[in-house]
Amino acid sequence: MVIGVLSFHRSSVWAGLAGLAFVLLAVQSAAGDQIKKKDGTLITGEVLSVADGQVMVTAQTSNGGVVKLPYYLSDIESVEMTPPKAMTDVKGADPVAAIAALEPLLKQYAGLPADWVVEAMGQLAEAYAAQGETDRAITMYEQIDAFFPGSKYHFQAVAGLASLTLKEGKIAEAISEVQPIIDQANQDLAPSQSEGGLYATAFLVYGQALEAQKKPEQALEAYLTVKTMFYQNSALADQADQLAKKLRDQNPGLGVE
Repeated sequence: MVIGVLSFHRSSVWAGLAGLAFVLLAVQSAAGDQIKKKDGTLITGEVLSVADGQVMVTAQTSNGGVVKLPYYLSDIESVEMTPPKAMTDVKGADPVAAIAALEPLLKQYAGLPADWVVEAMGQLAEAYAAQGETDRAITMYEQIDAFFPGSKYHFQAVAGLASLTLKEGKIAEAISEVQPIIDQANQDLAPSQSEGGLYATAFLVYGQALEAQKKPEQALEAYLTVKTMFYQNSALADQADQLAKKLRDQNPGLGVE
């Protein structure tokens, strides 16, 4: 009797585990956002929100049902997902509209290790700065490092803070802040799309600082570097193009050796 009972329980347990494994396998194979965990596991579904150190993901099971599963942020290496529509709508928007669009978006997704989230944080900081809310801009840049310590996104925080330093008229200090990023970028012959965007941000600050130092040729070189090397983020490449055109208009015959 005892053996039979134990055998029954074992069978039930294994059946339950097998069922759970099947459901999880089905979740991982569903189309949608892709989460890469630090142990190499790939999870596919739809990222709903981030809260209390967890990412809530919804996905379909093989039988057409829907499950919601939480994953710890501390276990996640990166997330690939299409940016929400608000990220597209905010392009070219004035600071007030940008703040109105990005604040609720980041309330929902802040801390998610996805490139677009960090880009949104940078854009929100820029909007705050444009509105004269420098303290809020600084806090936003500092939050990038707080959410993603020791990550590649540190470049975004550094370049953003350097842009604020430049606005204060501290030109040499701003250059000093972005110089390590410039040096690393010059050694990176094959940057990823996200790395290219991060480098571009630093080069834009670098170019504007060189302009402020009355070094138009070096500034133009910085802008052209974005256009030719770190063009992965189209918005930043367009910004570099506009800055280069304006600089050439102000300095007829300006070129780069």
